[in-house]
Amino acid sequence: MPSAETRPAGFLAPYRVLDLTDHRGLLAGRMLAQLGADVIQVEPPGGSRARAVGPFDDDAPPEHRSLYWAAFAAGKRGITCNLDQPRGRALLLQLVASADFLIESEDPGTMAARGLDHAALRAANPALIHVSITPFGSAGPKADWADSDLVLWAAGGPLLPNRDADGDRPPLRVSVPQAYLHASGDAAGGALVAHFARVASGRGQHVDISVQQSVAQATLSSILSAAVGHPDYSISLEARGKKPRKPLDLSGSGARTRRSKWPVRDGLIEMHLAMGPAAGRFTNNLFAWMLEEGACDAQTAAWDWVTMPARIEADEITEDDLERVRAMVAAFLAPRSKHDLIEIAIRRKVLLAPVATTEDLANSAHHAARGFFHQVDDAAGRRLRLPGAFAAGVPHGFVDPTPAPSIGQHNDAVYRALAGLGDDEIAALRHAGVL
Repeated sequence: MPSAETRPAGFLAPYRVLDLTDHRGLLAGRMLAQLGADVIQVEPPGGSRARAVGPFDDDAPPEHRSLYWAAFAAGKRGITCNLDQPRGRALLLQLVASADFLIESEDPGTMAARGLDHAALRAANPALIHVSITPFGSAGPKADWADSDLVLWAAGGPLLPNRDADGDRPPLRVSVPQAYLHASGDAAGGALVAHFARVASGRGQHVDISVQQSVAQATLSSILSAAVGHPDYSISLEARGKKPRKPLDLSGSGARTRRSKWPVRDGLIEMHLAMGPAAGRFTNNLFAWMLEEGACDAQTAAWDWVTMPARIEADEITEDDLERVRAMVAAFLAPRSKHDLIEIAIRRKVLLAPVATTEDLANSAHHAARGFFHQVDDAAGRRLRLPGAFAAGVPHGFVDPTPAPSIGQHNDAVYRALAGLGDDEIAALRHAGVL
């Protein structure tokens, strides 16, 4: 481990992480690096496949073109090691002996075929926490199935509630691949849970992350809705001991058909026309505001959205009535900006939220006030803005980001210090294609 004099600040400053992930797991090591761990990114001699993931900066040198790499490999040191060569595998096991965590995202069976399965890693270091990120977990009937981001979103459940309005057309996919980002966050969390156990027992363990399970948890518990009497986002009369007359949507905006995104002048806002005792009063506030602005009639503004479910069940309010109201709301919101709407909504206690774009986040006054973004100069001569600490209030728990490493940037320093190699040995290994 680094000496006390050279340790950076951060909760995980005494600990070392070997990060073997490619584009499917980089974020896990990035999060541990933010907490001060010495994260060593291990790439093949030609560079990680993550360096081929966009978006790209076409003006940068080839190995620095990927802004994906620049973001998710930040804060790490970088070495190369050919794990398909015996000498490379032996070198890795030397590094494992002094590591605290190892994270990898290889397909199931790949590490075992190299002689680097959990048993081999544990033999090299019984206290090592080995974290694997795979599509469906390391074992089970689907462990060897092929995957893609779309396949994983479908298999985990989040695509179901994102189908189009009539429910018959294909679901809408997430625009930028994110399944492995969810799994990477779980991998970082799982590694720390295992670490707490190690503090008590002194023993490491294998943390087995299934991307399918990770994205299932990204449904905001919708996958559990039927079990609690809320199938298909509707109020279940059976759960209340009544004979069902019709399925009730929890939102007058059309939650079951995901009609809660409203176009406004500069983008979208998220807002449900909430009904029932929990949130109906906020919809009452919206229509009181609309009445003041002349955007709806007094009769509609007098509806009590707290009691709306009972009125719909009794056929006092029809779907045509709701559709007329949705049109009023859409016309009311359309000419307004996200900023203006949120400012007024806070004062009037209306539940709505702007849907932020990447540009909105980059220019956020809130993020600026919290010092969320940091500027770093990378090896390509660029000044990049990178996200900093993912929690506030613990300034000594996190470290500022450093630029992502070049290919093999820290080979000499790491192999000298951790594997005891001399300059001639490093040069020979590089010539042999091991580094």
